[in-house]
This record gives sequence, C-alpha cells and structure tokens, in this order.
Amino acid sequence: MLICIDSSALVVGLQGKDPSATKILELVGSDLNLIVPRLIAQEVTRNLTSPQQVRQFYQLFQNYSFAQIIDEPVPLVLVEKYVNLGLPAKADAFIGAFAEWMNVSYLISENRHFLRQVKTKAFQIMDADKFVKLLETDIQ
Repeated sequence: MLICIDSSALVVGLQGKDPSATKILELVGSDLNLIVPRLIAQEVTRNLTSPQQVRQFYQLFQNYSFAQIIDEPVPLVLVEKYVNLGLPAKADAFIGAFAEWMNVSYLISENRHFLRQVKTKAFQIMDADKFVKLLETDIQ
C-alpha cells in the first residue's frame, strides 16, 4: 500500500506527541510504502525541535525503496483541481495534487482543510488514529 503523510502528522509522530502517527512511522516498510514531496520534507524539518528528530525523519528515506522524497514538479492541472476543491494554493492544493499524481491509496493528515473540505475519489484522506484502526482491522 502506498501512502503520503502530511507534515502535520509527520511532525507529531516524530516528536512522539501522537501515538498513532508514531505507530504509522514504525510500520513503514515493504508492506506500507511512504512517499512525500520535497515540500513536505522541508516543512517537517522546519518544524521539528531537535537534530535527533530531523535525523530520524531522514533515516526513514535513507537507502530504502519503500520510502521516498520526490523532487519532480507536480502537474499544474492537478494543483488547479485541488485549488478548485477549496484548498489553499501554496501548500495544501499542491499536496492533494501530489497524492493524486503519485496514485497513493491514503493521505494521512491532521490538517483540517484536508479532513473537512476535500472530497476526492483519487485517494482516501484520514487522520492517523483512523488509519491505524483501519490497519488493525485489516490485520485481524
């Protein structure tokens, strides 16, 4: 399964402030692949509070095929689509467009714009708690 985790969930997961977000990071591997745009990586490192947390973030992506930071530009037509869905153009529309472009199954976010405003069939949006519950249900 391919997922994208928004910076809002990555930061609290890396800081240990949200047990569900932390659990998702622990589960990233061959069965749960993670992909994020460079924009999210930059936002995460800007908002982490210690060099250890920054190292932990980049270790997720170091030499693993199941976790990648993508530098390629997102198609503008997709960004415009998410602007039209009501997301702010600078970041959130870009992240929604990225998730669709990369064909992720889930976008994990704590961002209210994603959770309340976006209705798309391209991928599912949920917070970390709901995603962990979904994973636990699938395992049983």
